Amino acid sequence: MNGETCIRVAGLGRRFRKNWAIRGVNLEIRRGELFGIVGPDGAGKTTLIQSLCAILDPTEGSVTVDGLDSVRAAAAITSRLGYMSQAYSLYEDLTVEENLEFFAEIRGISTSLFAQRKQHLLEFSGLAPFLDRRTKHLSGGMQKKLALCCNLVHEPDILVLDEPNLGVDPVSRRQLWRMLRDYHARGNTIVLATSYMDEAGRCDRLAFLLDGQLLACDKPGAFGGDLEAVFKAHTPPALPVAGLPFPARAADGNAIEVQGLSRRFGGFTAVDGISFSVKRGEVFGFLGPNGSGKSTTIKMLCGLLPASAGQATVAGVDVASRPENARRGIGYMSQRFSLYLDLTVAENIEFFGSVYGLDSAILSARMQWVVGMAGLGGHEKSLTRNLSGALRQRLALGCALLHQPEVLFLDEPTSGVDPASREAFWRLIQVVADAGTAVFVTTHYLAEAENCHRVAFIDRGKILCIDTPQRLRELHGGATLEDVFIQFMEHAA
Repeated sequence: MNGETCIRVAGLGRRFRKNWAIRGVNLEIRRGELFGIVGPDGAGKTTLIQSLCAILDPTEGSVTVDGLDSVRAAAAITSRLGYMSQAYSLYEDLTVEENLEFFAEIRGISTSLFAQRKQHLLEFSGLAPFLDRRTKHLSGGMQKKLALCCNLVHEPDILVLDEPNLGVDPVSRRQLWRMLRDYHARGNTIVLATSYMDEAGRCDRLAFLLDGQLLACDKPGAFGGDLEAVFKAHTPPALPVAGLPFPARAADGNAIEVQGLSRRFGGFTAVDGISFSVKRGEVFGFLGPNGSGKSTTIKMLCGLLPASAGQATVAGVDVASRPENARRGIGYMSQRFSLYLDLTVAENIEFFGSVYGLDSAILSARMQWVVGMAGLGGHEKSLTRNLSGALRQRLALGCALLHQPEVLFLDEPTSGVDPASREAFWRLIQVVADAGTAVFVTTHYLAEAENCHRVAFIDRGKILCIDTPQRLRELHGGATLEDVFIQFMEHAA
């Protein structure tokens, strides 16, 4: 019956060695509720989610799901829930259909019942045309939709999602929310952790975690005003932006010049004859849906991937003919932050400094700057895998800036990072640009793309437009940049 308690959390605490990830959490989640969990990086959201799913046992307190204890009846709970983790656990070498069949089999769904549900799920997700495509060849948005379908194949009453739209473009994000609304409208319960405050505002109630404790739990409107502003007000103040150890650079001229650049993989064209330039000191946003060619373009401009056709000059070097020379003037922060998780903070900085050929005296001074800028004082000997997402992000940025590059490439640098950390990160980006470095950035957060001097929209390997965010909004009647982007993508489709 909707409205009754289906998940009860009482005095929940979970410790990892000496550190408490969450402690003293009390919650009741009602059947049929869309329940959101928000909080800054390291607040304990994933630990709470995995405790609800009986993946983690409590160190203290208890969790019950439909009256079942999460320790004594863990198998019964996991069999009835749908749980979609941040990594979403798909098998990349299986096709769409094979993934669905596999998850149906391990859930004990009969062949006849699976046939009925598969048809509904394919219509529900729009994946029907891609049944025979291997998962690793799907865009990020399509992989997310497939992961959701795999978790709905047994039609669970309760669906638990950890950052379901992490790394997903605005078009795919809207499609995923349509799927979630349809599932929720049938009376099912959804519990999700999110760093998108607009998504949090769609929930019936929100639990706000801070430092592993429940700060508040109420309807979104009860928090007062815009949720993102409320979030920032309740999170620790961001670090002051440290000055960059960069020499003064000329602010005129182009740092990147691209003409007719293409990249083909067999019969598939990932980037199709694009042309553009980026000025020194400019923040240039490269925006497109998953699979549009953004990362492929960055890899060509960094000399990591040869072009099939066209020309590209970066920091005054032809990257096609002399990629090793171009890398000396380039800083690159990939989607996975390019760090070595089994090295300590100091060891990562030392490794990247050696790659860039910095002598020990210079590296020592710049290590101090990175540690200060990233708020990593006291963490120098900590393994990188144990850092929060925001700390890893700033460490990766510091490593990419160690050699004072003329051009900085940032591929999805704020994916999955909380609003306060995103804001602090963009202040750092602006300081980098003010020092004369060109910043080439991709993002799926269209609101933060407003910070760019210019943006380019790319879809299916082709550039659709290049303009300032303000000009694009004005040309579309004052619409938000996200709405303008979606209009372009829908028209292109």
